[in-house]
Amino acid sequence: MKIVTASDIVEAIDVGYKQTRIQRAREYIGASGVGSPCDAALAYSLRGFPEPQIAARTQRIFALGHILEDVVVKDLKENADVRVFEVDGLTGKQHSYRLYGGHVSCHMDGHIETDDGVLRVLEIKSMNHASFQKFVKHGVKKAHPKYYDQLQMMMGMSGFEEAVFIAISKNTSEYHCEFVEADSIQYAYLMARVEHVMSGQAAKVSDKPDDWRCNFCFKKGVCWEGLEVEVRCSTCSFAFPREDGGWQCDKHDRQCHKPCDDYELYRPKEKGM
Repeated sequence: MKIVTASDIVEAIDVGYKQTRIQRAREYIGASGVGSPCDAALAYSLRGFPEPQIAARTQRIFALGHILEDVVVKDLKENADVRVFEVDGLTGKQHSYRLYGGHVSCHMDGHIETDDGVLRVLEIKSMNHASFQKFVKHGVKKAHPKYYDQLQMMMGMSGFEEAVFIAISKNTSEYHCEFVEADSIQYAYLMARVEHVMSGQAAKVSDKPDDWRCNFCFKKGVCWEGLEVEVRCSTCSFAFPREDGGWQCDKHDRQCHKPCDDYELYRPKEKGM
């Protein structure tokens, strides 16, 4: 577009975001999503259903969050003088753990070692100040249960017994930090939920598309709005995840390789079914 005014500059930036190619949605249940209130959302994530184009403002919020994570890691290393391992020394990539052949995965911000010699999971979040103050007042379990569940999944999957959860306020740059212990009962509950979803029993959390929980869900497009879905085995109602990875066709009793003429779009159960 032609830029001749100040407002044109802002519009051109937003247009650039819209022209960015939409990345293919991940095809697994992530630790960060297990705290979702809706089993159907987890099932759609497991099967790699698409998500709509994210608004330019939201993309910038995500990008800013990644930048602030780097700031936090730098402060931990240079000012707190603690050891932080952002990447796996063997792979050179982010620390990650997988279950069921990769159908369930978690990716960590890092491992952190304090002066007591204990190695812990490191999770960093940037928050608006209202969310930050809520965390300071109530702790992560009560203030942000979704983050608490993410921590429990990461510890349960990796075998760590403790995590360091550190938040930074995007408004004031204040820090608040909490040590969180592994909760075996909560982890067992979360894994039971994951297995329920993997068995094909997922149901929607609501029967109304304007439910507040649906409004904040990245899978609303496929769940309620008819967003186009790629035809592949994982999006077929006859496919079920194999424990060693990949998909098993329940209709033809064989491992999935490519969609066939019997393809039928997967849909979760309606609420209450």
